[in-house]
Amino acid sequence: MRKTCLNAAHVAAGARLVDFHGWEMPVQYKGILEETRLVRSHAGLFDLCHMGRLVVTGPDREALVEHVFSSNLGKMKLGKAKYGFLLNEQGFPNDDVIVYRDEDAVHIVINAGNRDRDDAWVREKCAAGKFKATVTNVSDQQAMIAIQGRDSEAVMQPLTSIDLSQVPYYGFAHCKVGGVDTIIARTGYTGEDGFEIFPPPEKARMLWDAMLGSGKAFGVAPIGLGARDALRLEAGMPLYGNELELDITPLEAGLDFGLDLTKDKTIGIPALREQKAKGVTRKLVSLVASSPRVPRHGYGIWHDGKAVGKIASGAPSATLDKNIATGFVPTALTAVGTKLEFDIHGTRYPMEVVPAPFYKRAR
Repeated sequence: MRKTCLNAAHVAAGARLVDFHGWEMPVQYKGILEETRLVRSHAGLFDLCHMGRLVVTGPDREALVEHVFSSNLGKMKLGKAKYGFLLNEQGFPNDDVIVYRDEDAVHIVINAGNRDRDDAWVREKCAAGKFKATVTNVSDQQAMIAIQGRDSEAVMQPLTSIDLSQVPYYGFAHCKVGGVDTIIARTGYTGEDGFEIFPPPEKARMLWDAMLGSGKAFGVAPIGLGARDALRLEAGMPLYGNELELDITPLEAGLDFGLDLTKDKTIGIPALREQKAKGVTRKLVSLVASSPRVPRHGYGIWHDGKAVGKIASGAPSATLDKNIATGFVPTALTAVGTKLEFDIHGTRYPMEVVPAPFYKRAR
């Protein structure tokens, strides 16, 4: 099992460690509900070093990214980031990613479980299209640390060489954090304000400790994968393998904002344009259970005595104090207020379609 450069910090903090896509990662420290509440009320620190990072350079770097990325890179200003997909020819996502348009490079952050597959796929398309571009996998040459929560800017500003109030949401800048040259991006996976930094691995522990030190007055603490999953679910953010897969399109998952269907030379976009014209037959919905049981990934969804779909993700919500889930159902059953059931070993429990997302922070 692989370990991130912050593994020793997790052991020292008493984390419960688990195998996550071949990486030994902290699932929790003090408890998932407590960690979720800390991020919502103040801020928490996340080790994201297991995630993949590609850097595309060369004269055709943007043409290559336009070819493989579902959104429109050319409409992005320099110093901005955007969410989207690496699609196959049929319009199904190989992965969901965040792309950063830099002055002389394009950065792509990919999911941990898809690091090798995405890297090979982008390189293959680069060679096939004869793009004058170089794809460099910097996953092992960069660390990745996130701080998320309403106090993130207050925690990071004393450590950072630029005015963070000038970095917009889904914007990034080159600067020093704790005296270390890095990119700092106002992005994240919790629905809260926050930042992600990409320092050299040998500097990661020093910065991790510096961020905890700066955040001590706010109660900042490390946060595990369990709370991260609950936070992203509350905020309506997808998890690859749950809300997205090689048999689930972004249109079915309600992620149209990550697509530019006017693009003609992007892999997978013509197929999605055709799917949209025909209309999708199933869609992702947000669900709240009205029982103490939690709807979990893979549980069957029932309506009027018939199996109609599957739960994509489910968890207790510390923010809402309810059991919440997402699931795919026929489009006829997607209206808010629709009564459904989830099945656990033959016993069914009530739940209801509710507006998405479950949680949205005040801006």
